[in-house]
Amino acid sequence: MKGQWGKLVGYFVATLIISAAGTFGLPLLGGGSWLPDLLSREGGAIDELFWGLTIISLIIFAMVAAFVIYAMVHFRAEPGDLSDGEHIHGNARLEVVWIVVPTIIVAVIAILSYIVLEDNEIGLYDKAAAKDKGAATLAVDVRGFSFGWNFRYEDLDGAKLTGEDAPDASPELVLPKGQVVRFNVLSCSGKEHLGRLEEQVRRELETEGKDNEFAEIEPGICEKEWDSTTAEDQAAAEETATKVFEARRAKADGDDLSKEQKELLESLPAYHGDQQHIDVNHAFWVPEARLKIDAIAGLRTYVQWQPTRTTRPDDNYQVVCAELCGSGHNGMRSDMCVIEQDAFDWWLGLSEEERQDATCANLRVFNCFEGTDDFDELLENVAQITKEDPEAGCREAQEALA
Repeated sequence: MKGQWGKLVGYFVATLIISAAGTFGLPLLGGGSWLPDLLSREGGAIDELFWGLTIISLIIFAMVAAFVIYAMVHFRAEPGDLSDGEHIHGNARLEVVWIVVPTIIVAVIAILSYIVLEDNEIGLYDKAAAKDKGAATLAVDVRGFSFGWNFRYEDLDGAKLTGEDAPDASPELVLPKGQVVRFNVLSCSGKEHLGRLEEQVRRELETEGKDNEFAEIEPGICEKEWDSTTAEDQAAAEETATKVFEARRAKADGDDLSKEQKELLESLPAYHGDQQHIDVNHAFWVPEARLKIDAIAGLRTYVQWQPTRTTRPDDNYQVVCAELCGSGHNGMRSDMCVIEQDAFDWWLGLSEEERQDATCANLRVFNCFEGTDDFDELLENVAQITKEDPEAGCREAQEALA
């Protein structure tokens, strides 16, 4: 029996070495890693948890594989043996083991995951709880829509940080190094507001001249806090609702419908009400920061993390959608970059025209030059360099300005 256990242990060790070499060694052949670069302070604990779970998984895999290999080698049928295998009744002790042990493993994983995620949320809802880790000092409103992102910058009391001439929102995520940032995330396309207008017009037309009336539809969170519609959009929605009502009334009266009315009725969804107009769910994620949070229609969610370093020309980091949200999901990406605090304060005050050059592609090259006070001149020079050479790195940019 001792010899059999020795063989089993040998299979386990061999399988563990081979699987570990493949897991940790294969990425090195390509000069990379299974994980993207780390950009946030909070991501460190997540990486440790990831690799800890990877090691546990390798050990479990090696144990299972060892038993399978042992059975294949030592209990295989002889050539030409077509008889049934020995009928063995279940072993109660063994069954208890393979129920209890996986339960303990899953419980440990759940507890460790909870500890890491709970620690990353310290100070998110209670500043006093942050203690030495530090509570958020900057708020970024994140709006996900089909299919893109917008970002607004505020203090923790909701006051805008951008200047009077600066655009209200940015299509790229620009962050200051070292600040703990709280992201207030919404899925909000403007459909909610237009849908409410259409529904309200329809109800008013249906009850015109009648004693009973519908109550006003309460504006949703998107309309209240991030209304991306224009006056033209709203007027078009009301006009569409009127045309739909007239087409339905003509159909009910048995009148002949025009081609336009038929096409309009055929284009309507099978149901009506507020919910047909809200956007789908998305998920806000910067892979290098590790943390992600769902962007849910009609509900605000929160996540926070602290950028620990500035980004350079080779750091082409992006905000991506981590929720399969429709045909444009793959293209739902937005550039992100991290700059020094004084440069960030300068960036917030730029006008809409000046922001045309202050993109992340240029700001990453901008970070190659430290100690400068004239950010406007530096941006102008960097914009010219990247225009002539879009692939310019720090060395090329510094040589061009030498």
